Amino acid sequence: MGNVLDLNDSINQESQFVDVPEGEYDARIDHVEAGLCSWDGQYNGNPIRTVFVNLQMPDGSDAQLRDDFVLNSDFEWKLSQLFLSTGQKKKGEPLPNLGRALNELPGMACRVKIVKTKGKGAKAETTYTNIRYLEKKPAANKWGGGF
Repeated sequence: MGNVLDLNDSINQESQFVDVPEGEYDARIDHVEAGLCSWDGQYNGNPIRTVFVNLQMPDGSDAQLRDDFVLNSDFEWKLSQLFLSTGQKKKGEPLPNLGRALNELPGMACRVKIVKTKGKGAKAETTYTNIRYLEKKPAANKWGGGF
């Protein structure tokens, strides 16, 4: 939470949004917030979880991105992508308990791919930063002890 500004304070921050370049990043889930979907349309009122993801930019600075997950079967693919990236779900197997998996997210490592897309129609001038979660690869076996 920020500090209360005094009318004699100077200000410098121009944007709360960080422009993350396209690419793949090692990331960590910072926290998850619960809410209700307030988008226009059929998903309005559905439960939603906002996932905050921390990563390090190529210049060494830190960035935090947020991604919304509507808890609706139409977005099951996106939830699966998230849980595959953290290793909580195995490919081809069901996730046994969505609530427990969501509660375990904070602090989990994942790999993400940042992709930029252009808006359509009236938003054609807008560029969106999209997060794709990459499947967690099993750790390679490390042989040791002279074998």
